[in-house]
Amino acid sequence: MPRVSVILPTHNRADLLPAALQSVINQTFIDWELIVVDDASSDGTPAVLEEWVSRDPRIRAVRNDPNRKLPASLNRGFSLATGELWTWTSDDNLLRPPALARMVQELDDHPEAGLVYAGMSLI
Repeated sequence: MPRVSVILPTHNRADLLPAALQSVINQTFIDWELIVVDDASSDGTPAVLEEWVSRDPRIRAVRNDPNRKLPASLNRGFSLATGELWTWTSDDNLLRPPALARMVQELDDHPEAGLVYAGMSLI
């Protein structure tokens, strides 16, 4: 099975970030890396990230300074990705536990596909 790189850009979302991080940790597919790109947050985001990085070696955090906005933050995260498959999520998203497994399975089942995407539920 391939390794999945998950990129998560964030900016001043220390209050929402723990739930988003936990939703990645809760994945049934376990061969992933999470690269969190802190886009020059001025709230408690750096402290939140330091705590979570120390909990799980699959989580890495990098920081933009100055703020570079979403596209540049995603590009920075993807430039650091080591997985064969890439995806991204947001600091206000919660991935259901089988999300990565289902996306990987769809790509395995349909090798002619170039990408897959997931639906969403509004909370």
